[in-house]
Amino acid sequence: MTKFFRFTFYLVLINILPFSLAQAFNGPDTFADLAEKVSPSVVNISTTGIIEQSGQDMPSIEDFFNFPFNMPNPEPSEREFSSLGSGFVISEDGYIVTNNHVVENASDIRVTFTDGLKLEAELIAFDAETDLALLKVNGKDLPHLEFGDSDTAKVGNWVMAIGNPHGLGGTVTAGIVSARGRMLGGRYDDFIQTDASINRGNSGGPLFDLDGKVIGVNSMIISPSGGSIGIGFAIPSNLAKNIIDQLATTGEIQRAWLGVRIQEVTDEIAQSLGLSKTYGALVQGLTPDSPALKDGIKEGDIIIEFNDNEVESVQTLPKLVAEAQIGVSAKVVVWRDEQEKTLYVNLGKQPSLEELASIENEGSSIFIKELGIKIRNLSEDDKNRLQLSSAVSGVILTEVDSDSFLMRQNIKKDDIIIEMQNEPISSTGDILKVIERVISQGKENVLIVFYAGPNSRKYIGARLSID
Repeated sequence: MTKFFRFTFYLVLINILPFSLAQAFNGPDTFADLAEKVSPSVVNISTTGIIEQSGQDMPSIEDFFNFPFNMPNPEPSEREFSSLGSGFVISEDGYIVTNNHVVENASDIRVTFTDGLKLEAELIAFDAETDLALLKVNGKDLPHLEFGDSDTAKVGNWVMAIGNPHGLGGTVTAGIVSARGRMLGGRYDDFIQTDASINRGNSGGPLFDLDGKVIGVNSMIISPSGGSIGIGFAIPSNLAKNIIDQLATTGEIQRAWLGVRIQEVTDEIAQSLGLSKTYGALVQGLTPDSPALKDGIKEGDIIIEFNDNEVESVQTLPKLVAEAQIGVSAKVVVWRDEQEKTLYVNLGKQPSLEELASIENEGSSIFIKELGIKIRNLSEDDKNRLQLSSAVSGVILTEVDSDSFLMRQNIKKDDIIIEMQNEPISSTGDILKVIERVISQGKENVLIVFYAGPNSRKYIGARLSID
């Protein structure tokens, strides 16, 4: 090949290579047109509010080296807070989707559009379980977005995010779908993972496909520094749309209910019970009067299929049950006595945590696997037996696992939890509610306050055991 032809060949190659690579990876030449099209529908959300503090925060290490000791102030106090987040308009008359944690406890919510328009927003409804909230502003002919089909978002697909990171509204970032089906501790987790840059303030903003459809609601990041390291998570649109539709229609979320307490199936459990592989959810307990109990599920069963879907792990079952229809028989395949058994369970409506605690009743203990303890509501008989004041309120420990973190802190049977995460505890439902919220926030530790006698408390920072 002559020098002239080699030069011409390389020149042509240089000119077509970027185009060829872009075509090979189905990548856009630019995101400019897409960003221009959808940005007017993305809003900045600012909130203010007041939260009540119990005044009984855990003492700092400095407190114990000062004399006299600076013990917590028992008087409750109030603290004003403000926060920033993102959201997006889904209707021309002003319905807006965001994360629940963006607007939680807010007394004043304001949204700002890209053209500078500022409007007050009303919180219509929210679902703490999936961290979604629906707002409403008084508007007309507002630019709005449509939900896309998140099931079509394959790993490696291009995506674009728009939001309000650190108060910098209208920020556009792009990347790919890094993974699907991520579970981060919530009962109904099914996150889309992306490397599109997401930071604090992006929460509640949209994740777009290349057609400008919303395939996710940006919600969480993993970062040791608090800044983006390319690991962000979005609630898939197919889950979000179902939740938002219910919030808009009824103002609440109704989920199907099986009524089982479940735990992970380990390799050792699978092998000992003759399972061909490690999967399913082990039934460790049944709620009284629950659909599962009525229709034949037993403690020790391993639920391996639900409505013809394989139960891959303990995290899979709650999501499958929640998506099923209330009042309809579900096909449940369990592993019992080293063989499969098919049952049909008429699903009920999931009770609230408070209702669930009431169902469990005063005399029954419930197992809190995250702490390795069994607890029940503190009764008058307990108070008489332990010679407690009638004013003492809390839950009493009926059992502490030998490998529990609390056992190593000298916590034992009959100890009483009176507060958790600075919230007073009066029932087992309060414990369940706090732990679920802590896990949904991505935290691994919880502050527990135990009764230690009149005008005395014992503070313990406990690490949660999260499978």
